[in-house]
Amino acid sequence: MFLLAWYWWFLAAWMLYCAFGNALIFVKPTPVDSKRKKWPFVSILIPARNEAKRIEPCLRGMLAQDYPNYEILILDDRSSDRTFNLVQAYAKRNNRLKVFRGKELPQGWIGKPWACQQLSQKAKGKWFFFTDADTEHRPEMLKRTVQMAEQRKADVLTLFTRQITKTWMEILVIPVMAYTLLAFLPARWSLRKNSFFNRFAGVSGQFVFIKRKVYRAFGGHEVVKNEIVEDLNFGKQVVRRGYQLVYGDGSDFSFCRMYTNAQEVWQGFSKNFFPAVRFSSFFFLNAFLVLILDGVVPFFVLFFGTSCPLFWPALFLAMVTLAVRAFQAMKYGFDKRSVLFHPVGCLLFTLIGFNSVRWFWFGGGHWKGRTLKPQ
Repeated sequence: MFLLAWYWWFLAAWMLYCAFGNALIFVKPTPVDSKRKKWPFVSILIPARNEAKRIEPCLRGMLAQDYPNYEILILDDRSSDRTFNLVQAYAKRNNRLKVFRGKELPQGWIGKPWACQQLSQKAKGKWFFFTDADTEHRPEMLKRTVQMAEQRKADVLTLFTRQITKTWMEILVIPVMAYTLLAFLPARWSLRKNSFFNRFAGVSGQFVFIKRKVYRAFGGHEVVKNEIVEDLNFGKQVVRRGYQLVYGDGSDFSFCRMYTNAQEVWQGFSKNFFPAVRFSSFFFLNAFLVLILDGVVPFFVLFFGTSCPLFWPALFLAMVTLAVRAFQAMKYGFDKRSVLFHPVGCLLFTLIGFNSVRWFWFGGGHWKGRTLKPQ
């Protein structure tokens, strides 16, 4: 009990340091400079597989950008629905938009990196903007993004998008995913080339803004061609090669609803959880213990009252946890109900983690019609 009490005191202090330190890193882009006349050419690159039900808001947002100099390239990654025909209908009415059919997946490649690599080969922009088909963007997004990248001298800029959650499974689980990144990983340290923490220097696959010459120089998505969670490893490669990775907060002009029901949440995070910890039993166990010891056990201890020797450190950790969650909900636009049910969200997240291990150890997992192979 003595060790657990000291662990909770330390964990609470570490969370405060990371959460509010990261808030200083994840700043919003400045308002658009209305006097500026010249803007660099930008290629918006969107991989899409079976997105016919979700891609239209993204298309409308991209075509409505208040930006004079850009193209939109969409690669249909061998969809089995009407994604290609739907996008092609938009392309016939808009010269900025072009749609391509993806080539067959080569040996050694994962679907999304291969789709992004194909898009990059057709792009002409000075900047490449990779985003997902389930995102939505307001008209000022592109100008504010370009301004921030130039102001911060970024080689790569990745922005945190606002996560839209509607069903209870989304509300409970998706903010926990963001919380684990923003409350436990010090972004300032992870952005240093020689830091131990640069292994956690990921980018958000929903929003990657990168110079074309930088993308070409280090090999683009080929360096993460066999990574299921390619965005976490993409950022690491950028930092370790000495390029300037910049984080920011785009939650007031870019939005994403990752999943729309409980089944999609369960399957989507099962696809990502075990790969995110490098298929390591040791790292998985650490993630499990942190989620349980931080997110569930302290709240359980409180029911025993002050007679329990762990009551006060548990109370302090619980208060810090809820304060951090409330702060993140206000800053990044999470559903505030998720804060009150934080222990339930953490418990669900650990169950998804065990399912992820089961998928990759024993098979049975699939995503968008492709089988996830056991490791």
